Amino acid sequence: MLKRVLILCLCLCLLTSVFALAEDVTPEATPLPENIEMEGFASEEDTAMADLTGEVASIEGLEPLYIATIKPFAGGSAIRMRAQQSSESEAVCSVNKGKQVNVYAVYPSYVLAEYEGNVGYIIRTWIDEDVHTIDPVKTPPYGTVPSQFVATVTEAAKVYASPSLDAPVNDIVVGPGSKIAVLEFVDGFAKVLYWRSYGYVDATLLTDVTVVSPTETPMSSDTPIAAFCSFFEYNTGKEGNDGRCKNIVRSCELMTRVMQPGEVLDFNAHIGPYKRSNGYHAAPVLIDGGSQLGYGGGTCQSSSTLYNTVRQLSGITILKRRPHGPGCARYLPMHQDAAVGNTELNFIFRNDYTFPIRILAESTGEGSLCIQIFRGE
Repeated sequence: MLKRVLILCLCLCLLTSVFALAEDVTPEATPLPENIEMEGFASEEDTAMADLTGEVASIEGLEPLYIATIKPFAGGSAIRMRAQQSSESEAVCSVNKGKQVNVYAVYPSYVLAEYEGNVGYIIRTWIDEDVHTIDPVKTPPYGTVPSQFVATVTEAAKVYASPSLDAPVNDIVVGPGSKIAVLEFVDGFAKVLYWRSYGYVDATLLTDVTVVSPTETPMSSDTPIAAFCSFFEYNTGKEGNDGRCKNIVRSCELMTRVMQPGEVLDFNAHIGPYKRSNGYHAAPVLIDGGSQLGYGGGTCQSSSTLYNTVRQLSGITILKRRPHGPGCARYLPMHQDAAVGNTELNFIFRNDYTFPIRILAESTGEGSLCIQIFRGE
């Protein structure tokens, strides 16, 4: 059942491959702004994380949801629409930069689109973020991912690439006691949004399964009206990784709060300052195009997870938000991050409901960060 309308930049991920899918566009280097960490340019690695359905694209029985403009990076004049969610699948047609397509479905790495009678999949990297919603009353904002349940992991839980214990296993193992937001249950597995794809957790390893309210009137005080989680690496042995995990935990403590009607949350002001004196640790940040340790690294993932949670709620007004750059953060689908760390990079929103909201952010520091929002009285 479809649910409700779904200074420094301080994040860990180092620069990865610069542009996606050389066969689809001709990449060209773009200079990085000073003192800004650019995370997760789309790359062949991102494509490998895609939701490979194995099904040929079809819009039969679907209605268009959005109108999007094709915007490949510098150096590319056109992109290829694919028959399946794979860069190796057959090219259906080419779509020139600046042309508009009708979007019928949104997946972590692709959209199902139609262009001049051609139907296929387009990598979200090539979609301009300013997507027009055809019917904003019935359709959630582009990219929102509503969850149906929240659950707690009872023991170390692997995240499989498909709902099978024989499926390939993703790198991150979620630690015991961690909370996850579940999209749905499939064949005995909890389906989750895992970076730019889907992942599956063995449902027998879950407890305290709570329904997320399908409306903004919850079934009880224990029922959240929105939930979202993201995943991160831990115990990697890399310099600063432990500090990054601790920073995520610390930011959860500071994000957890009650917001009264009309109240504004300014992430830099209220979750920061990102200093040792405020409980933050040294972790990798990018300064002038190079990586070095700095206090607060990892809090961009916290702000981005909060951004994805509040976007599901019609009574929350986002006042300021910027992505990390053209490729956005790799630990979330395209266009779904919110960078923080300085005057230009901040996440600010206001509670425009007539009732208070309670934000509950939780992380054990072992693989997952889960944020729930509850309706207050």
